[in-house]
Amino acid sequence: MLSFFVLPVKKISQNEKRELAVMPTLNWNGYKTGKWTDSVDQYVNDHFPFREKLVDMAGVVRYARGVHFENQAKIFVAQRPKKHLRNKQDEAAAVGDTAMNMLDDFEEAYSGDMLILNGSVYPLNGGSPKMGKPFARMINEYAENLKGKTRVFSCVAPLSSAFIPAEKYRHYNGKNRATLKAIGDNLSNGAIFSDVFTEMNNHSNEKMFFSTDHHWNAKGAYYGYVAFCKSAGIEPVPLEKMDRKVKYNFLGSLYQHTRDKSVREHADTFEYFIPKVSTTAIKYGASGYSGSKSNVFCHSSSGGGCYSTFLCGDIPLIKITTGVKNGKKAAVVKNSMGNAFSVYLISHYEEIYVMDFRYSRHNLTDIIKTNGIDDLIFAVGMYAAMSSGTIGMMRNLATQRGGGQAPPPPPSPDTSAVMVQSPTIKDTIK
Repeated sequence: MLSFFVLPVKKISQNEKRELAVMPTLNWNGYKTGKWTDSVDQYVNDHFPFREKLVDMAGVVRYARGVHFENQAKIFVAQRPKKHLRNKQDEAAAVGDTAMNMLDDFEEAYSGDMLILNGSVYPLNGGSPKMGKPFARMINEYAENLKGKTRVFSCVAPLSSAFIPAEKYRHYNGKNRATLKAIGDNLSNGAIFSDVFTEMNNHSNEKMFFSTDHHWNAKGAYYGYVAFCKSAGIEPVPLEKMDRKVKYNFLGSLYQHTRDKSVREHADTFEYFIPKVSTTAIKYGASGYSGSKSNVFCHSSSGGGCYSTFLCGDIPLIKITTGVKNGKKAAVVKNSMGNAFSVYLISHYEEIYVMDFRYSRHNLTDIIKTNGIDDLIFAVGMYAAMSSGTIGMMRNLATQRGGGQAPPPPPSPDTSAVMVQSPTIKDTIK
C-alpha cells in the first residue's frame, strides 16, 4: 500500500539519531479518533524521497545566511522539543526544574542556549549549587543504609561549559566548580566525594568533551575515573597501558540539535581505550533476570551511534565479570555519561553491576546485599544530579520492585585472552 510509494524504508535516521515512524495498522478505533491518520502523516514525513539529503541541505541554507569568521561565536537558542518520554517513571522527571531537567538524552529536554565556537557546541549552563544539597541528601541515605558494608561514592561529571576556550565564558568554569563542590560539602554518613572537576580542570588544555555531542569523550571519562581512584585508594591504570582504537566522522547529539554547518565540518574523532582485562557480560531488561550476552565494548558502533561503543549503549542493567580475581565487587548507578566511565573499572573489580537509573526497575538494595557489593558509585552527568526528578529516580532504585531474584554469577571468564568480547555464558542466560 502506501509504503510501496516511499521505498526504501529506513528504520533509523543516523543524522537525527532517532527511530523513524512505522506504517500504522488500520483499525476502527484509530481511524475514528484520528490517531491512525496522524500516524500515517508522521510516517510520510519520515520517509519521503531524499529526506536525509533535504535535512542536511536545511543546515547548509541556515549557515549560508551571513558572513562567517574564524573564532566567531554564535548563540543557538534551543527550543524545547515535543514531549518524548519513555514511560511513567520518566514522566516524574519531567516536572519541576526547567533547563536542568534532563534525563540525559540531550535532545529530549534541553531548552537552554548553546554556544557554537569554532565548530564546537557548549551548553551555556553551569549547574546550580543549591541543587547540590538534594543530590547529596540522596547519596547520604544510601551511605547510612549501607554503612559498614558498602562504600558509597559521588562521582559527578561537570558540563563542557567548564572548559570553553574563550575568556569571555570563563565564569562557567567557576559555576561548574561551585555546583560540584556543593555536593561534596553536603555529603555525610561516610559518603565519599570524587573530585572529578578538579582532576579534569588540571587537564583543561586537553580536549575532554566531544565537539558535536554532549558527552565527555574517553579522555574526559578517564580523568573522572582517575578522580574516583584517588578517592577510593586505588591506583589508576595509565592510558598508555591500554589498547587504543579510533573511529572517525562522529556527529553526535549537539550537531543533531543545532544542524549547524560549522559543527558538521568539525566532526569528532572518536578515540577510546580498552583495558587489557578479560571480560564476560550479561545484559538484562528493565525487570527480571532473564539475560543475554553482551559486551563491554561494541566496536561495530559507528556514525551518530559511536557513543554506543561504551557498554553497547544504555542498557537497564549489565553485569560484567572480569579476570581480576580479587573478590571485589562494584555497582554503578549511571546515565549515559557513566558509560564511558564504567569501562575503566574492569581493571579493579571481579564483578561490576552497571544500572541505568532511567530504565532499570531492579531493586538496587537487593543486588547490593545479595552479591556483597563493596563499592556503590553514582557516576552521572551534572544534569542528572541537578534535577529533582532524576534524583528521585535514583532514590527509588533502593525500594522499587520488578527485579525478581538477583542474577546468579556467570562462569569464570576466559583469562587466556586479552579481551573476551563474545563470552559463552549459556548456563546463566536464556
